[in-house]
Amino acid sequence: MRQIGRSPAARVLMAIMVLAAPAAEAIGEELRPGIVGEDDRTILEERGPPWDAVGQVNIGGFRTSGQCTGTLVAPDLVVTAAHCVVSPATGEPFPLRDIHFLAAVRGSENKGHATAACLRFPAGHPPSPSAVNSAGKIPLAALAGDSAIIVLSDALDVEPAPLAGEVAPGPGLTLTHVAYPGDRRFLPVAHRNCRLLGADSSFWLNDCDTHPGSSGGPVFVTEDGTWKIAAIQVAAGADGANLALPRATWPSLASDANCP
Repeated sequence: MRQIGRSPAARVLMAIMVLAAPAAEAIGEELRPGIVGEDDRTILEERGPPWDAVGQVNIGGFRTSGQCTGTLVAPDLVVTAAHCVVSPATGEPFPLRDIHFLAAVRGSENKGHATAACLRFPAGHPPSPSAVNSAGKIPLAALAGDSAIIVLSDALDVEPAPLAGEVAPGPGLTLTHVAYPGDRRFLPVAHRNCRLLGADSSFWLNDCDTHPGSSGGPVFVTEDGTWKIAAIQVAAGADGANLALPRATWPSLASDANCP
């Protein structure tokens, strides 16, 4: 894994906090990592593609629970953040039966549910427990591989979100981030017209408002008038600069639905 700690983008965030939300933890209005100043998120009113492909990644086990966001990139493939499906205590993936994806959740309704058949990680794998300090923060370099594909046990009848091609990551690039955050868990929330602040080959720094539960949520751009996933949000940082992993860092993960 390449060390990026000296790049201009990486210097903006010396340490960041992952955005997974423990389901059992009460989330108050004062806890809003990633939101500095006014909260620009709004409820996503649009339905249909690609928005219906965004959904909840839920961990539900006997002793463990958790909440994140993921997106269908194929009928049986969900892209999300790796730390959403890996136990912070052991560094091992949660049991597959405990990993659930629900597409297009709105209140008590959704457009499809499946559990994990297997998980696919990049070569770097997710951060180990030893990388997390006592404040719950993880060094930047440890998050370079923080992406994962959930191969679902059943294909869902929901149109997948398309993936962006080669996006020129110039500062000021207009983005839209969609998620199921902890403070609005049962409705999709979007921050439209947020911006790319800086980038290198591993990370995109952005000012898209986030909240616990937003990890793994898609960052969209428009290509030829079509909304496409260009990155996934993985962490909140200081001074309103949040961290996303661009599409180029996980190209092979989304092309294989085979389980070992």
